Amino acid sequence: MDHNKNQKAGRFRYLCLLGMITALLAGPGLWIHLTPDQMYSGEERRMLAERPKATVKSVLRGKFQKKYETYLREQFPGRAQMVTLRTKLLRLLGERDANGVYFGKDDYLLERYQTQDFDWKHVRKNIRQTAAFLETYPNAKVMFVPAKSSVLSNRLPKFAHSEAESRFFELAEQKIPEKQRISVTDLLKSHNNEYIYYRTDHHWTTLGAYYAYKVWAESMGFAPVAIDQFTVEPVSRSFFGTTYAKVRTGGKADVISLYQHTDGPEFALDYNMGEFQSDSFYDRSKLEGDDPYSVFFGGNQALVDIRVLPEQKNGKTLLLIKDSFGNCFAPFAANHYARTIVVDLRQVNIPIDKLMRVYPADDILILYNSTQFMKDRELDKLK
Repeated sequence: MDHNKNQKAGRFRYLCLLGMITALLAGPGLWIHLTPDQMYSGEERRMLAERPKATVKSVLRGKFQKKYETYLREQFPGRAQMVTLRTKLLRLLGERDANGVYFGKDDYLLERYQTQDFDWKHVRKNIRQTAAFLETYPNAKVMFVPAKSSVLSNRLPKFAHSEAESRFFELAEQKIPEKQRISVTDLLKSHNNEYIYYRTDHHWTTLGAYYAYKVWAESMGFAPVAIDQFTVEPVSRSFFGTTYAKVRTGGKADVISLYQHTDGPEFALDYNMGEFQSDSFYDRSKLEGDDPYSVFFGGNQALVDIRVLPEQKNGKTLLLIKDSFGNCFAPFAANHYARTIVVDLRQVNIPIDKLMRVYPADDILILYNSTQFMKDRELDKLK
């Protein structure tokens, strides 16, 4: 009798264990399928993968399976907490990097870029398209902003390096004429002990943008506005950026500062062809959101038309074609033109030559971070 009871108890415990294992394995999957997909991760500052659609072609080629694996991974409940736990465990084990991020000196988190991270056929295509645009418009110049890990090599862990960017600059120099290239790498490296890149974000700080502005202004024959002519206003002391979002640990809160030209002109800004107007380069309401860096222009706008007040009918116009690194650069450059047109190709739906029929420019500057330029899929609009 006791033997039968023990057998039943054993089977019950086995079934309970089996049920728990089944729940652990199936539970997250059921959760993902029964709850609405999360489109955006505020903790990671990026869009998440959407549920892919299966077709015979995508399944046979394996594309559906890969996309579905990514979808499950990114929609997994508690993913951000798991990223934090994994990163902390790796650091305890003595790892110097995790999820493409180096744990650097002085609380810096630095992006790790490797050659295999890039589609070099596409990189060459982007360079060719840019070179063709520069050939068509001799009044245009290009500035590639080097990655933080390249400039702040003094803060990288031992034996860490970034060979991908070096290869990119070699390719760019082969195709783009020297007279149309504005190099800021050496200048930024000479200031690498200063706060020119955020500790927890891939962007340069406003100070880093100022140093690059000086190089650009001098190349254009302008006298740069001296740094002591700006009032520096810290507007956030608790910024944790995109690099931190990849590892969810380490680093130290960053400070976002705005540079206000003390004796500078007033400006009128028209956003996205009349969507709304402002008298400021900054949207301070963004400081309370999950991306305080969007304080510059309120984020990546398709088109911003900046005019000096009072308006100058016969003044020059600058066309600034940029990625997010240009958002804190534009307020410096606008001091030298009656009108500055700021364009983000990722947000506009027409080629740049058609846009220039509406906004003819005397000078053109293409400003991109090198690694973002390598991956950009919108540069075919440079036509």
